Amino acid sequence: MQHIIQKAYNETSGALNEIYKKRKRTLFFQRIMWGIMGLYLVFMTLLLVSNYSPSLKLGMQSVLKPILPTQDNPYANVYPIVGLLVLLYPTTFLFVKAFQKFKRKEKETMGKMIKTLFPQVEFSQGTAAPIKEVAYSKFFAWVKKETPMYSYGQIRGKVNDTYVNIADIGIVEQHISNKVTEGLLRIPVLNMLVVSYRYVLKNMTSNTLADNQYFTFRGMFCWLQFKGKLDGHTVVLPNDQMMKLDRITGFNFKQEHRIYLEDPRFTESFVVYGTDQVEARYVLSSSLMERIVALKEKFARPIYLSFQNRQMYLAVVNDNGIFSFPSGKLEGIKIVEELAKEIETAMEIPEGLNL
Repeated sequence: MQHIIQKAYNETSGALNEIYKKRKRTLFFQRIMWGIMGLYLVFMTLLLVSNYSPSLKLGMQSVLKPILPTQDNPYANVYPIVGLLVLLYPTTFLFVKAFQKFKRKEKETMGKMIKTLFPQVEFSQGTAAPIKEVAYSKFFAWVKKETPMYSYGQIRGKVNDTYVNIADIGIVEQHISNKVTEGLLRIPVLNMLVVSYRYVLKNMTSNTLADNQYFTFRGMFCWLQFKGKLDGHTVVLPNDQMMKLDRITGFNFKQEHRIYLEDPRFTESFVVYGTDQVEARYVLSSSLMERIVALKEKFARPIYLSFQNRQMYLAVVNDNGIFSFPSGKLEGIKIVEELAKEIETAMEIPEGLNL
């Protein structure tokens, strides 16, 4: 495999360097665009403060004075806002153009790299997100048919007699922290502060592009056929407090309950929910739990699994996505090695879990 990885790197090293430069240019325009938007929000917040609290307005007289209308200048508060909006238009235009060029080059290079590494698989970058499969997996307590979901590519390959589907997805999930944020956005003045932090400061200080900032989940989603037919479902989730809270407060899976298992290594990393205690213990045998722990260690990131009917589903957190290149310089062969390892590990799931 190493000589194929070297070949893929040799074929795409020039393009990787170009992608790095294009991303850097895109981030530059992103920061300017959101910086101007930040100034606009500051002006609007000050105006709201002066309208909602006259006493505070008097206390901030020196700060508010330049934007307060007077008899000689009745439009004092309009000029800076109009000026910022005028500046925002060309900056947004430059950002969108730079972003489109960056994404086009990234997609072309990723397609070429995967074709060299895994010529036996079908790879498509224009497929729709597997919304139905994500909903059937029951990984995310708040996912519904209308939940915003995005696809960045999909692989389909055959391992022995099993077809493995691997998608790179992003989900804007309405989990409990998002609902708290939605509540804050309904409060005057406070909503400006929330928007300033969530959309302005985060975009100005991060090295991640805006299109990847707001996902509740970004990463790999796989599905394949499971040998046995199950009557209910068994879901294996990361042992995380927020995950448990989402499960308790969600209304999608009222029929399921927590399954307690004896393997200490497994229960340290995972929490299990299912509709049938006996069936869950049948699916999650001691040997399978050991293999799941080994799979998590191989990915070195949180993983989700579920078993339902004749299907098995797997999700692996990846903040950059598997079919997008990570932030920072892209000049080393490690970029290709990590991509190859990610896809190879997923393709080996039927054998690795002995399904």
